[in-house]
Amino acid sequence: MKRSLRQSALAYRNQLQLDESHALSQDISISVSTLLQTFQPCTVGLFYPTRGEPNVLGIMNNLALNAFLWALPVCCESPTEHFLQFAQFAPDLELEVGRYDIPVPKSKSWVQPSVLIVPCLAFHRKGARLGYGAGWYDRTLSQMSHKPLVVGVAYASTESTYDFSEKHDVLLDYIATERELISTRPGCSQ
Repeated sequence: MKRSLRQSALAYRNQLQLDESHALSQDISISVSTLLQTFQPCTVGLFYPTRGEPNVLGIMNNLALNAFLWALPVCCESPTEHFLQFAQFAPDLELEVGRYDIPVPKSKSWVQPSVLIVPCLAFHRKGARLGYGAGWYDRTLSQMSHKPLVVGVAYASTESTYDFSEKHDVLLDYIATERELISTRPGCSQ
């Protein structure tokens, strides 16, 4: 099932024209910015968009979020595990190519995000997130002593009616699409 969902979501992304992707990303960014404005300024882990992912990096220029700090994930490895660390980032900082050819901050000033914005290939409204299958975010989140609030960003058309979550998956707290902001926590709404 997950393989089929991945293929469908990637096919959807691949057929998007650049102007469509930009417009959808703008609408998703508005949802994310609106949500972040309900929190005290903190460190937010973003992601550098690749493979047709929504681009929400523009939220760093939102004046209402001026007091927030930003970070990008960096793939790190030890002899026994693979995990993400988060390097402080700002629009004027120099980037270098990291693992999977994804840009990362050249200067590594490690921070712990209080909020983590993660890309979703597909999603289920109960908080399940489908990525590319390597497990970087799930592994990292399960090891964090203080779990950040996790916000998935996705195109609304990649929503699955099938709850594909598995025992080891770390569920999202919110999902931002171009159509809505979904709270996955019972009794919470936006």
